[in-house]
Amino acid sequence: FFVVGTVSANAQDDYPKAEVWGAYSLFVADIDVLDNESLHGWGIGAQGNLNSWFGVVGEYSASHGASGPVAIAANGVVVIFPEVDLRVRTYLFGPRLSYRTKPVTVFGHFLLGGANMKIEEETTGFNTGNTEFAMAIGGGVDVNLGKHFAIRAAQFDYLPVHTDIRERLGGGASSWAHNSRFQAGFVFKFGN
Repeated sequence: FFVVGTVSANAQDDYPKAEVWGAYSLFVADIDVLDNESLHGWGIGAQGNLNSWFGVVGEYSASHGASGPVAIAANGVVVIFPEVDLRVRTYLFGPRLSYRTKPVTVFGHFLLGGANMKIEEETTGFNTGNTEFAMAIGGGVDVNLGKHFAIRAAQFDYLPVHTDIRERLGGGASSWAHNSRFQAGFVFKFGN
């Protein structure tokens, strides 16, 4: 009985207790006036694992891009800007389910939090932005290169943000921006 219990306990402990990562991020913003701008940036995160298949995640990402020329309606007047900068920062938290094998870890998650979206044009000083509710529904795959290191080969997220940025740009009422995000990078694992 004790031998079987010990073997079972060792098998359950064969997973990392914590994981941290850094990644390149490609964020496709659903803002019509900017023609669904593609933004480049980075992301970082940490995951605490309660067992081999369930963990709690916290992550932050920052992305930036420029579009132009852009016609923006403000106060009933249409202004054409040669170029505007768009910055999006997300901070999200939630559960992640993982299926772990020796060569790969496949995961899915549902994260909640917020996103800060800011649009600005330097020469005129125009800027608008807000911080609103956001979520990420997605998953990905890590290719394990050992017990303590993996490559995040791909992470895909549907990332809706509830925002009034379209209304501020003269493009309709407050609504959801249906964004998408791709990330790839490195994962460090601890406590296994």
